[in-house]
Amino acid sequence: MRRAGGLLLGGALSRVGVAVIASGGLWAGVMWAVLTHPVPPRPPAPPMPLPPAVRLLVASGRATPIGGTFDRFDVESQPVVAPVNGKGDVAFFATVLRNKATEGIFLASGSRISKIVAVGDGVPGGGLITDFTRHPAPSLNDSGTVAFDAAISSAQSAEGIFMAKDGDVVTIAEVGGDAPGVVSGTFVAFDTPSVNNRDEVVFVASVRHLRELHEVVYLYSNGHLRKLLEERDPYLGGGFFQDFGVPAINNRGVVAVPVTLDHGPVTGGIFVAGTRDLKMLVGAGQTVPDGRMIVQFSERIAIDDDDNIAFGAHIGVAENQTEAVLRVNTTGVTLIAAVGDAAPQGGRFAGFGAWPSAGPAGRIVFVAALEHGPGPIGIYASRAGNMTRLVLAGEKLPGGSQVPPFALNPMVTAGNNGGVSFLTSVDGDAGGGSRLYYYGPPPR
Repeated sequence: MRRAGGLLLGGALSRVGVAVIASGGLWAGVMWAVLTHPVPPRPPAPPMPLPPAVRLLVASGRATPIGGTFDRFDVESQPVVAPVNGKGDVAFFATVLRNKATEGIFLASGSRISKIVAVGDGVPGGGLITDFTRHPAPSLNDSGTVAFDAAISSAQSAEGIFMAKDGDVVTIAEVGGDAPGVVSGTFVAFDTPSVNNRDEVVFVASVRHLRELHEVVYLYSNGHLRKLLEERDPYLGGGFFQDFGVPAINNRGVVAVPVTLDHGPVTGGIFVAGTRDLKMLVGAGQTVPDGRMIVQFSERIAIDDDDNIAFGAHIGVAENQTEAVLRVNTTGVTLIAAVGDAAPQGGRFAGFGAWPSAGPAGRIVFVAALEHGPGPIGIYASRAGNMTRLVLAGEKLPGGSQVPPFALNPMVTAGNNGGVSFLTSVDGDAGGGSRLYYYGPPPR
């Protein structure tokens, strides 16, 4: 018995020894693998995105990148358009003091401000920029390309539509040049251009044909100009095109433009063209979902990449009209907000800015005056039936300051990154002048 137990114990010890040797060999293999093929460190967790916040971009009295100081960011109290792109950059017009370049278009990228173009800069073919015309409203895309209208000193022309891209200026059209699509047509004047991410530009031009002046909507694409709509052209639904508002273009090349009709079935409407067949999406006299009738449209509209078009309008009847913000797409018209509606976080809407702006995925942003609210005026955003307040005049900012009163004829411009820009007026206090603000995620 004792011998058998010894054999069993000896066999167990032998098996333990084999296991220890095998285990040692295994750990040696593991150590060799670790030493010769180290495990890469785990990448750090991405930082939590910072919440949207109000940030001052530029103010009257601050130094410009070309010398002198910024004066104003508007002309004759017109609504200020300071477009925001997908990176959070903001393009803006400004007048300048103590510099021979009295006006310019600048780009705010984070805390840095750079010049796009300014008075005195040259344009292709000769001539210098003398000013940025009556409605200095630049248009900006995600790559930083800016489209603008400018008066120039040149023996050949007095005004043109230009595009600033990668430090160069490209001429799109000039006064005195041939107007494509119009027999013996010549460019006489231009209105505000709009640019998309494909560097396509749409604008309205006054064109002389014999002794008559016609308004024509043009699209610049792949280096060529193409006529889209012309005053006095027949509308297949009846009547003739008469006047055009400021067109907008999205990144798919769809152009939206407000149009009035002469002897048409309605007095006017919002049309789409470009990469879509010409069609009127909504006309004056059409009713909104609550039964009120659209009487009048805003002269400017906005379009996103899903072909949602945001516009301002008067709704009701001739004797009882009210202001409203609306959206139209292929499914119909949606009422976003109207005077008298309850505003998020208190008060009721008492009026709206000149026109709304469009952000990503159906987001519509607008300025509204308030009645019986927590402040006099605010910026609101609506998407998928949900409305929120973004900024309120008088609200506290980090550091203890307040959002100043909004500028006269307030305007908000939305970008595809979710940010917005807006102008305030602080005349009379120690700072004086104007301030351009940005609200949204930090710029990339």
